[in-house]
Amino acid sequence: MTLRLLAALDRRLTVVGVVDFAPRSVAKLALAGATFRPGRAAWRARFHTSLMSHRMLSRTLKRGVRARKRDYDIALQVHGWVTGQPRPYALYVDQTRLMAERGWPRWMPLTRAERSSVLRLERHMYGAAAHVLVMGTPARDSLTVDYGVDPRRITVVGGGLMFNALPGACPLTSEPTIMFVGRDFERKGGDCLLHAFALVRAELPAATLHLVGVRRQFEQPGVTSHGMIRSRERMTELYRRTRAFCMPSRYEPYGFVFAEAMAHGVPCIGTTVQSIPEILDHGRAGMLVAPGDVRALADSLLALLVDHELASALGAAGRSHVVRCLTWDHVAARAAPALEAAASASS
Repeated sequence: MTLRLLAALDRRLTVVGVVDFAPRSVAKLALAGATFRPGRAAWRARFHTSLMSHRMLSRTLKRGVRARKRDYDIALQVHGWVTGQPRPYALYVDQTRLMAERGWPRWMPLTRAERSSVLRLERHMYGAAAHVLVMGTPARDSLTVDYGVDPRRITVVGGGLMFNALPGACPLTSEPTIMFVGRDFERKGGDCLLHAFALVRAELPAATLHLVGVRRQFEQPGVTSHGMIRSRERMTELYRRTRAFCMPSRYEPYGFVFAEAMAHGVPCIGTTVQSIPEILDHGRAGMLVAPGDVRALADSLLALLVDHELASALGAAGRSHVVRCLTWDHVAARAAPALEAAASASS
């Protein structure tokens, strides 16, 4: 994602260099050991949220900054939670920690003292930024309401596609095939989808559900788990065999995978949480249901599986929305003026 964003910005501005402050090799192993918790999700949350993580990332960033000469007008930090940024700097974020705490509390497994320190450091990071680029309006609203950031220092820019070229258009399959992509099965509503799929199968026995990114195997009739798929060619083939894409998330800072499915012309069903309505053009480029509403989800799935005119129209609308709004060049077009203005104001 970061490299695609920077490449798009470089076509409008000039990117003079990159400082990667992610932990590597021994440092990454040390951090993983120090933050270990039983259960992959809890471990991942501590790895990314702990004060130790903040200190390690900040040290790595400061070393990288010291190694560079002052040859820039403004620095852009893509995600991450650090101090010691080169000044002036802008941020590109999908969520705030208070957004995550409300939407998916297990991402903030902190003691009261840790939470206070984390939020203090986060407020400082936002407060010292010359500008904050956000993927969606929920993050903008959290920054203004929860952190007191002046809305004039925030620009909603969206997100782009996770592949280099738009896939070729192909006819929508008539097979009643549903696809889900996501590793965090419960947060992304996978359990709700399984319940809805059972209702779908009761009315449409030929329907199948393909789960990508899910390690578990399910004995439920019609359900196939593919595990992790890293091959772009194999994913494209699955999309071409998919009648409806569905990810009924309970919390989703920014659902890149919807844009991926839409780019392949596959009609999508998402939930009314965070930035999903924006990605699906508020229901014009996909169907929206309330999170956890199994019956509404099943009805939406059935509608796409049996109504070819509806499915084709939504598939075409989704692809058109991607072409018009959801590429990294579109993100860069929205971000570049804000970065130039912030750099000018800080000079």
